[in-house]
Amino acid sequence: MYTIEVFESNSKGRDFVVGDIHGHFKLLASLMKKVNFNTRQDRLFCVGDLIDRGPDSIDVLKWLSEPWFHGVRGNHEQMLMDCLSGRGDINRHTRNGGAWLYALSPSVQSEIYNALQTLPIMIEIGLADGRKVGIVHAEAFISTTTHSWQDAKDAISGVRGESAQQQALKIALYAREKIEQQNQAAIIGLDRLYVGHSTVPHVHALGNVIYIDTGCSFSDGALSLIEIESGEVAHVSMHSLLGDSPSSVHSTS
Repeated sequence: MYTIEVFESNSKGRDFVVGDIHGHFKLLASLMKKVNFNTRQDRLFCVGDLIDRGPDSIDVLKWLSEPWFHGVRGNHEQMLMDCLSGRGDINRHTRNGGAWLYALSPSVQSEIYNALQTLPIMIEIGLADGRKVGIVHAEAFISTTTHSWQDAKDAISGVRGESAQQQALKIALYAREKIEQQNQAAIIGLDRLYVGHSTVPHVHALGNVIYIDTGCSFSDGALSLIEIESGEVAHVSMHSLLGDSPSSVHSTS
């Protein structure tokens, strides 16, 4: 089942969205400390690819159990589920950072599968002033005539039929057409859409689509976090794991 999860505005604290984590949960924890994340009031949303490549992928179970942590399904979650259900290519998954999974017992593999299966394909978050923002891993399925967020929701939910649903799923998990074409067209019905999947050297906007995967799975990359209301960006570089480069916090438009 491909779901869309909708969240009301956060009346207690702040909302943050983070790029592809890729098993670097210790890096994420240091970034949250940097922005004084309050687990009693704040919420953290991820654009998918929580697992693979990094050293802490097994910690995904702990993070997904936290009531303040939410994410969408990425292509790496899909690869894992496909492999454990017998439909995927284990060698391909292993080459792409999934070797950690096959060292685990079948019972733990099953626990991870069940946890990842609950992840929605899309998230919609209300803001205090009535606007809303969206999250999807790669791209949203958008009609070339309407450019509407509702198109993507209708397709993923199955309203437009199974064929459109499968196409929308593929786009949500794998597409890079918008960034490859540097397409500045805005998505109607959203203030902003946050995506990952396509690695960028710094947080990058195309229209109202914000690319926030700054490549923490690469030695010269970073993990980036945005406070949704203010637009303030914080990031921690991979070099900081070695103690030779400071993290930073700055504002962006």
